[in-house]
Amino acid sequence: MQNKFSQKGFRSWWIAVSIVLVFWGGVVVSAPTQELPEDNFARGLVLLKQGKFQEAKQCFDLDIAQHPNHKEAYYYRGVCLVKLNLVDEAMNNFNKSLAIGQSFPLGFVGRAQVFIKKADYLAATQEIDKALLINPKCAEAYYQKGLIFGYQKDTIAAIDSFKKCLEIDPKHAYAHYQLGLAYNQIKRPDLTIVHFEKFLALAPEAPEAEQVRNLLNAIRK
Repeated sequence: MQNKFSQKGFRSWWIAVSIVLVFWGGVVVSAPTQELPEDNFARGLVLLKQGKFQEAKQCFDLDIAQHPNHKEAYYYRGVCLVKLNLVDEAMNNFNKSLAIGQSFPLGFVGRAQVFIKKADYLAATQEIDKALLINPKCAEAYYQKGLIFGYQKDTIAAIDSFKKCLEIDPKHAYAHYQLGLAYNQIKRPDLTIVHFEKFLALAPEAPEAEQVRNLLNAIRK
């Protein structure tokens, strides 16, 4: 009897295979586009990961309209606004998240992102320290701390912070991305490849994915 996949079953199988075979003989295999959830907040998170910041913000707008005290939605809307270079609006959203939950570590992490955008690394570090005081295992705080070290040209300290982020959250795609860049900078192609491959496996549709594929191809030549 011929074995047939249902359309849904085939799609699930292909997504799994595509992720496993991100690289096969140096040829990149792209994963199919991820289906978007119906829930506005969950949809916004997917779009944010894909780098579709305006669309993600609109999803968080809808979620906040339905749930005015959803501090996480204010935080992620703020992240979108930072990416869109609307830093004053972003700060308002991060402050709103803290007004709802004064011990919300991501609110301070968000404020740090605004200060990083303004190149005020001292103020950014102070916000990160507040977040880590509340939650010493806040992966995003270590990620942002790594970015601060990177902007200050302290590559070794940046690597240490990104590694701490991954100890807490091994699936933090952008920590892998930044580690790939950092290891490439200090001429460690072996570790560059490891972290870039993990980044592509976790975020194949990220806006940086094509850049990473090109770097990997150059390293392998």
